[in-house]
Amino acid sequence: MINEIFYSIQGEGFLIGTPALFIRFQGCNLRCVWCDEKSALDFDKIAKSFEDTMEDIENMLSSYNPNLIVLTGGEPTLNDEFLKVFNFFKSLNKTIQIETNATKLQEDIYKAFTTYPNTYITISPKYISNYFIDPKFLAFDKNIELKIVVDENLNEDILKRDYIKPFIDKKLLILQPLTSKYGVEFLDKAIRLANEFNARVIPQAHKLLGLK
Repeated sequence: MINEIFYSIQGEGFLIGTPALFIRFQGCNLRCVWCDEKSALDFDKIAKSFEDTMEDIENMLSSYNPNLIVLTGGEPTLNDEFLKVFNFFKSLNKTIQIETNATKLQEDIYKAFTTYPNTYITISPKYISNYFIDPKFLAFDKNIELKIVVDENLNEDILKRDYIKPFIDKKLLILQPLTSKYGVEFLDKAIRLANEFNARVIPQAHKLLGLK
């Protein structure tokens, strides 16, 4: 089910600044205290089906024709309609970015990712799941980034974990300082960790610009 669709710029990660059509899926298996999309957390909340949103999606594609489609949430990969949406945009030969907490990668979705070259994966493990990453995500060696929110929980020991090292070695680690109603927090900490772990500090640009 779909929580919302909207057109904006990608405000996070290495694709920052890219115009994109966002598809926000309903439902998430985690409950991060600083989640800024709490309306998308509950799986049983009434939301629109993919078919119900098709007219709006087609209108946005017609008006803007974005090359980048961002599938986000909630947790998109746990949504029953994920593959239907993914395959629709695949048929249009769009670049499809998936923003995931990476706690679970189902086999059919894994196959879809590996067989479509225009798949781009943003892994964003969370403190509430002890920064766990499903090992299947670690098999990807291109079109992938690791984005970690810098808050009071992130520390050097976490960034020294073995499964994070390949992202550091390939310069694919992004540290995203927490953005709250008080502004960008933990920026000094993010800069210090980025220097130590060969990472990049990228705040949420869409929030700083007042965009969706």
